[in-house]
Amino acid sequence: MTGMSCLITSILTLGLLVPASAQTLILNGKVSTDKTVVVGGKTYVPLSALPGLGIQVSTGSGVTSLSSGKAGAVTTSTPPTANNGAGGANQKASVSGCINEWLFNGIWRMRVTKVQPIKDEGGYNYGSGWGISVEMKNGTAQTIRLADTGIVYNGAMNLAFADGDSWAKDTRDGWQDKTYAKLPQGSGFLYTFRMYPDVKTADADVLAKPPQKFLLEDLKKVDPDLKNVGFTVPDPSFRVDLTCKK
Repeated sequence: MTGMSCLITSILTLGLLVPASAQTLILNGKVSTDKTVVVGGKTYVPLSALPGLGIQVSTGSGVTSLSSGKAGAVTTSTPPTANNGAGGANQKASVSGCINEWLFNGIWRMRVTKVQPIKDEGGYNYGSGWGISVEMKNGTAQTIRLADTGIVYNGAMNLAFADGDSWAKDTRDGWQDKTYAKLPQGSGFLYTFRMYPDVKTADADVLAKPPQKFLLEDLKKVDPDLKNVGFTVPDPSFRVDLTCKK
């Protein structure tokens, strides 16, 4: 759905069923392919035109958020399209996407490759859970660690569910090792988070509620000893929609 059609749909949804007239839109002295629309005496500009003015647009879950920042950095509820840029192939202006889609925040490239139900294999009586396979790569020209960019190994990941529930328990020690591993330029690893509910839940109930999103957060503090390394987006946390796949 285009920015203009989103706008018109929103207007109809709000019940503003009055004639609308389109007008030419000029951005920074240049005629835009987007059009404005006048409804009830008010002029509306499509969200797709705002990135050209350096305004970030984020829509989803019934909320539209606007903020000033780097032009072109847009996140929408529609699965975003990857593009190439400095720091590695398939760089994205935002850090949200789908399964099998490479995301890039200026330092790390990440993608979720698989989501599958799992059973406790360590004898801890956790029952059933979900396994989230994640691939990480160093997108800088230096050897760095995940811990150098603010990742807290025991609190960085979350699974979110449609009912508002979330899990943050990974039962393996390997993630701690990964956060402190030194990764040369272009190198990386594949790691599977084995995540379970805080309270053991019946297998059927776990399978009936697949996760909706995987979040890798707390990527905000870059070690001051790292030179010429920094995030290229305001919020470098990764958010992967597990209901769509590239």
